[in-house]
Amino acid sequence: MTHELSYVDVDRYDDLSRTDFRNDYLKPVKPVVMRSFAKDWPALEKWDYDYLKKGCGQVEVPLYSEAFAGSDQDYLSSSQRMPFGEYLDLIAQGPTPLRMFLFNIFKEMPELRDDFSYPDLGVQFLKKHPFLFVGGQDAHVDIHYDLDHSHVFLTQMTGTKRVVLYPREDSRKLYQHPLTVSCNIDFRNPDLNRYPKLKELQGYEAILEPGDTIFIPSCWWHFIEYSTAGISLTLRALPETWAQRAAGLNSIFKLKVVDQSLSKLIGGAKWYDIKEKWAHARAEKV
Repeated sequence: MTHELSYVDVDRYDDLSRTDFRNDYLKPVKPVVMRSFAKDWPALEKWDYDYLKKGCGQVEVPLYSEAFAGSDQDYLSSSQRMPFGEYLDLIAQGPTPLRMFLFNIFKEMPELRDDFSYPDLGVQFLKKHPFLFVGGQDAHVDIHYDLDHSHVFLTQMTGTKRVVLYPREDSRKLYQHPLTVSCNIDFRNPDLNRYPKLKELQGYEAILEPGDTIFIPSCWWHFIEYSTAGISLTLRALPETWAQRAAGLNSIFKLKVVDQSLSKLIGGAKWYDIKEKWAHARAEKV
């Protein structure tokens, strides 16, 4: 169980200034939860299930299930599709592992862009790429970090969510699969006999409620668990330096070209097994 691992709470502020955010969290690359990020957003009052169903309930959306740990699937592989309105009805009825992520709802309801804003925090937001994340109770996102190395600002709109974080320097002790941004560990019930290095790590933990925004710095590992069904909005920002941005492009190339080509050449299951053994060998050297 995850309580066998060590966590500290992510810092939390009702009001965090631009200067304090940059000096205390952006520059030292640390996560933080802030209430001030989205405090003036109309979306927090407007974006309920009925409102979204009325606007784009008929749109077919990709859905994701319990994901890639223990399989040769990557975290971008969807399992099925469903009209958005039917999916919202499904998660309202009770627990389901199905979740929706990286959905650009704003192509279908461009008026939603008027319901949120980009705070002045001294970062370069990717304003063309806001994404809606929706999940049913007990759905989860296996631990990974974002492929393009962007900073992530995840705002909880409805429901509650648990977020577990680890810094990039813990990657080998997290048994990262080479060429990817993921690993084989199920953080709902990690096997500490198979992955003993986890016991050496100090993770971070936060429970997000409506109106909370968590800053997940570039290349920070995150596991996300839906405590209840809920909706969240993710705004992304480029890392500060050109070297960091180039590293993000290289990360995309390694996964989408090298890793996937080797998977096709060797066979998905066999290549996954090779990466798992490689990850253990690297972890043992740390």
